[in-house]
Amino acid sequence: MAELLKKIKESSINRRSFVAAAAVAGASASIALAGCSRPAENTVTETTESSPTSMKLEGGEWMSYNCHTHSCAYRCHNRAYVVDGVILRHGTGDVHPDSVEYPQLRPCIKGMMGRKIVTGVERLKYPIKRKNWSPGGGAGVNPQLRGKDEWERISWDEAIDMIASEYTRIRDTYGNKAFLALGQAEGRLGGGLLGSAILNAIGGCLTTWGQASQGGFPVVANHMRGSYSAGAADSQDRIALSHAKLIVMFGINPAWTASGGNMFNFLNAKKANGAKVIFIDPYFSTTQQVLGDDWIPCRPGTDGAFLEAVAYELITNNLQNQEFLDKYCLGFDAEHMPPDAKTNENFKDYILGEYDGTPKTPEYASAICGMHPDKIREFAQEIGTNAGPIAWKSSGAPARTNYGNRYAQLFFTVGWMLGCVGKLGSEISAGSSSPNSHLGTPGGANMVAFGGAKYAYPKNPICTETRAESKIANKMFDPNLEYGITFTETFKAIVDGEYSFPSPNGQIKRSCDIRCIVRDNQHNPTSQQTGGYWAEAAFRKETVEFVVVNEKYLTDDARHADIVLPIQSTLEMEVCCGAPATAEFALFGRRVIEPYFESKTDAEIFFLLCDKLGISEEVAPKMTVKQAEFNKVLGATILQADGTRAPLVTVTQKDLDEYGVEGEPVEGIIDFADFVAQGGYQVQRKDGDHFMNIFDKKFIDDPAANPVKTTSGKYEIYSQALKDYYDLCCFNDIDALPKYKAAPDGYEQAKTEADFKWQLITMHIIRHAHSCVANIKELDEIFTNDLLMNVSDAEKNGFKKGDWVLASTREGGKIARRVNPIPHLMPGVVILGQGNWRDIDQETGVDVGANANSVCVTRLLGDGYQDYNMNLLKIEKYSGPQLDVEVRRQPFTAGI
Repeated sequence: MAELLKKIKESSINRRSFVAAAAVAGASASIALAGCSRPAENTVTETTESSPTSMKLEGGEWMSYNCHTHSCAYRCHNRAYVVDGVILRHGTGDVHPDSVEYPQLRPCIKGMMGRKIVTGVERLKYPIKRKNWSPGGGAGVNPQLRGKDEWERISWDEAIDMIASEYTRIRDTYGNKAFLALGQAEGRLGGGLLGSAILNAIGGCLTTWGQASQGGFPVVANHMRGSYSAGAADSQDRIALSHAKLIVMFGINPAWTASGGNMFNFLNAKKANGAKVIFIDPYFSTTQQVLGDDWIPCRPGTDGAFLEAVAYELITNNLQNQEFLDKYCLGFDAEHMPPDAKTNENFKDYILGEYDGTPKTPEYASAICGMHPDKIREFAQEIGTNAGPIAWKSSGAPARTNYGNRYAQLFFTVGWMLGCVGKLGSEISAGSSSPNSHLGTPGGANMVAFGGAKYAYPKNPICTETRAESKIANKMFDPNLEYGITFTETFKAIVDGEYSFPSPNGQIKRSCDIRCIVRDNQHNPTSQQTGGYWAEAAFRKETVEFVVVNEKYLTDDARHADIVLPIQSTLEMEVCCGAPATAEFALFGRRVIEPYFESKTDAEIFFLLCDKLGISEEVAPKMTVKQAEFNKVLGATILQADGTRAPLVTVTQKDLDEYGVEGEPVEGIIDFADFVAQGGYQVQRKDGDHFMNIFDKKFIDDPAANPVKTTSGKYEIYSQALKDYYDLCCFNDIDALPKYKAAPDGYEQAKTEADFKWQLITMHIIRHAHSCVANIKELDEIFTNDLLMNVSDAEKNGFKKGDWVLASTREGGKIARRVNPIPHLMPGVVILGQGNWRDIDQETGVDVGANANSVCVTRLLGDGYQDYNMNLLKIEKYSGPQLDVEVRRQPFTAGI
């Protein structure tokens, strides 16, 4: 290794080409990846077949960086040992001893792949243009070749000139609604914007909106209990969770979804108070194998029927917390109805069958959800007699179904029947898979947090940012505003030339004529949005004249673009403040390698386009990424015992001068030099500290003085406001009273089907974070992400482990994947990990990359949420061209 580095340094290549050589050096440095020794020792050990060997790391520095997996739910403390700009080894942030009060945020294997990700063969080096596309529209577009064409290298000047001229031409010819900006709120630019900042600056664009992760929870939570925080505020912090005596988890699998980062916290909570942990899930997951004391299998989308039967058992055995229900809730029984109710139905009488003649018994539910009636009784008895505290937790997964909104109603209601609010160790947490919810945050506020970047980007004059500002979810729908196209309908709307819009008079259609598609943010919609089957037809539509994408690799979006601009990773930024994943840690990263070839940051690209388009600094004031990131440090704060926030980092004028940034010195609790050396600041916890989170404690202590933000000021089991709001502006139906309802493509339909009978779950997996890093071959080798199927189902249908099958939907989506029969999955259910990159066979139309959203249909639900976990598939033997697993497939490269 040393000899290779010496040759590289002695050669005539420049700094940028040296970075390319680092990728070669990485192959020779594989020995440097093994082991977990402390940085102070700088010794790496690898065990071989013959004997262990050691290697001394010399001449370099351990440097913290922000994880490249921008969409991971945990974002750990990653470090790299760097010698002359070459990453020799990845390691963890073990700058302090590991303990329960002060745990190390150890990275997963994805984080350890930083070198492969930033200097791998698939990384884009230069701006590229599709060979058979030319600006100006007309015959030079050749849209049918998108996704098939060859690429040619262009300069940055050429790229910016063409993009600016096309934006101007399309705007002047068709108007601003001819632009569609794909993606979500833009975290990398720090502006919190939806869509494209540059398109906003030239008059606006249509955008996309919806709920990607939380399913039917937000609108329901905001009406039934007055708040929703994606699990950040209502989940207990990890110290408070250790006081629970019973932990119930619906659809939660942290060993995979956060790659184990928060398993440490659950293990400690279980151990600290001897808590029993029960899981309700169709799949006996890795998390359950480690944590679980009991597994209650429940078919996808039928959790509501199960909860109705649990409520029945609690009521008929008088196990509900009636005192809590009487004092804090409305709608449970006839004596406690809200004043605005338009019917006289109450939850107790509904469960007992007074209105429909069907008592919601365990036998009733068993036929739907698939568990034995005695198991339902046993569970109800367990939760009803447990002295508590009880942590009642759900991820967004069970609510990412056709009637996930109804599940949300029943989840809250049964939790309230147990009185799981306002006490140490108790919680009713909704959406407990979001980043901050792993540790809980006092009132939803991070214990430590960075300040704002202070970019000043223009607002979109056309579309209201419904996702960024949660307007529909937060009860602020306005039928006179333009919200754009829902995520699930995006590509179909481009093809059809119309999109759906919520209306007080029912769903209506608005026309659209998309001429330009822009994706200049971190989201990857063709891989992450349902209805992926429509993507190719959308990108290749004759009237779509221009597609531009900012990317590090040739993702599916980028492969269908006309121009692709190479962007930098977090490892290449001079200063990079991490997204607030854990509420206890403000992660500070540095540049560990030089910017890769000609890659630029998103902000640099934005300002280049501003200059070319003549956008003044009054509209978009220029700021370097280093300055913006440093602004976050200057504004960093820590939560105080009285609820106020105090400065976190001491920054002197000398620090500002050395970094070449502007700002006012600030006095905090940690010196900037130590902040850099430690890779940020981590709160050291203890039981009883002021960071401990108990949701809605003020309401429970004094409900009259601290009402919740519902119509009545109490928790509303019967919520007329929810029903009225759904009728006003949501896409599917709901009742004011929590009621299970059989859904299209649910189990009730599946059992009547001869072909489309398999219930699909698309779950987060340990191999990649959403679609991020799904291209890394080493991760493919470790985890192949096969189609999981129950062993008895596989045997009945003639499938063996390793067989390739074709899975399809009625809508036309088709994927090819290997089968992996397993015993710990409910019959009739199949699982495909989400995030694989789409790879369409141009002859057959089959997605041989097996992206889950290729077989998740286009369906409009609630406030635009997506039902990733309620789709019916037909599965048969695959008879197409011979396929190989990803690790042996050719990488997606531009050949440049």
